[in-house]
Amino acid sequence: MPTTLFQNTRVIDGLAEQPRDNVSLVMTGERITAVGPNLPAPTPDTEVVDLQGKTVVPGLIDTHVHTTMMDEESLPLFLAAGVTSARDVGGNLKKVRRLKSDLNGGHTLGPRLFICGPLLDGADSSDPYGGPLSKALDSIPSVEAVPQKMNEILNAGVDGVKLYFTLPPDTAEAVIRFVDKRVPVTGHLGYTHSLDAIKFGIDGLEHVLISPYNEFCALDMQFGPGASMMDQRFWTKLLKGWEEADLHSKSAQTWFDAMIEHQVNLGTTLDVLWISKYGVEEALRDLDRRYIPPAALARQKALAARIGKRPDWDMYVGFFDSSEGVRALEKHQQVTQMLHEAGGLVVGGTDCGALPYPPPGFALLREVELLAEAIGTMAAIKAVTSVAARYLRKQDDIGTIASGRYADFLVVDGDPLRDVRELRKLTAVYRGGVAHDPQALLARVPHREAAQL
Repeated sequence: MPTTLFQNTRVIDGLAEQPRDNVSLVMTGERITAVGPNLPAPTPDTEVVDLQGKTVVPGLIDTHVHTTMMDEESLPLFLAAGVTSARDVGGNLKKVRRLKSDLNGGHTLGPRLFICGPLLDGADSSDPYGGPLSKALDSIPSVEAVPQKMNEILNAGVDGVKLYFTLPPDTAEAVIRFVDKRVPVTGHLGYTHSLDAIKFGIDGLEHVLISPYNEFCALDMQFGPGASMMDQRFWTKLLKGWEEADLHSKSAQTWFDAMIEHQVNLGTTLDVLWISKYGVEEALRDLDRRYIPPAALARQKALAARIGKRPDWDMYVGFFDSSEGVRALEKHQQVTQMLHEAGGLVVGGTDCGALPYPPPGFALLREVELLAEAIGTMAAIKAVTSVAARYLRKQDDIGTIASGRYADFLVVDGDPLRDVRELRKLTAVYRGGVAHDPQALLARVPHREAAQL
């Protein structure tokens, strides 16, 4: 197998609190085989690469994507932004299995993919109108239906299970008990409160915006059975509830204590409200917009036909104006900070695919920026590398720069610890020992020219 020696680099390995300077690493085939300051001299057939002045970072991991809601031609966007692994948290089981096989087998260019299969609703549908979300849903109408449905999903070889909005507490508990830690179980919760799911043994919560909401909002602002995410009033209430939330209430403290005691992972997806923080005008100038996948643009055009075209038609989520989410996002960052500082687990994810903007790959860079503001840059990088890998139970393969791990790493012409936005200064992305040029990847994916934005 071919061997490459990378010399004279700064390494952020995903584990240590400080980077290491003047480090070398050896890549043999698809794995890293040595990392350290004083490695043996290279053999004559070893390729030597000098990385003086550059930083090596583990490949980033997006723990919350929906790959079947984007074009396969857009999947290289993940690599172009440094995302070498992703977890699909909701899609048609047959489609995500095929896509995982194609990506992990090298037949399709994109990230290493792990899958959860369908979004597990209860008897009620989270998308009764048959929209794009409906194709990712599956129903478990009762506790009695759990064994058959979960055997079907687990036997398909999923890497995790995702509970969804209308799954009620008794069925959620039955699923978690049935899975019995064979794979991680996470949830985008609604009818089931997060404290109940934590008690049942859930491994993760998705969206600080939604899953833990009932533990922070006032009693008269809570939602439960009968609530619908398809109702604009739901989002108005949700944002208002967060704006008024008391993060130091008894209920909130009970939630923090439970998350820490049970080491439940919080998949933040702060980027969902990125536009709220930076404003529509900033988003309209953002050249990342050019990479919104064609499938997402088609959905946005259909939305614009119903509500009227607007300057941000290609980014508008349809439920609320971005300016409404500013104070809610501030609360989400505070929750993230408080959980992290108390010893909880914070993991980065984006919801790209389900949302048109920020586009795949680049969405995680936005997420890291918002995480860095909340928990610091090194912790933010770990949230999308080593902590994310442990959440997926793939820490022996990805998430760190260490001997035996896949050679999934980034070469950055800068120092992300000085400014996390320097993660964008990618000169090379390695996935399984194969080097990719970010600019070449961007040139080949579907995109709009700046003049078209």
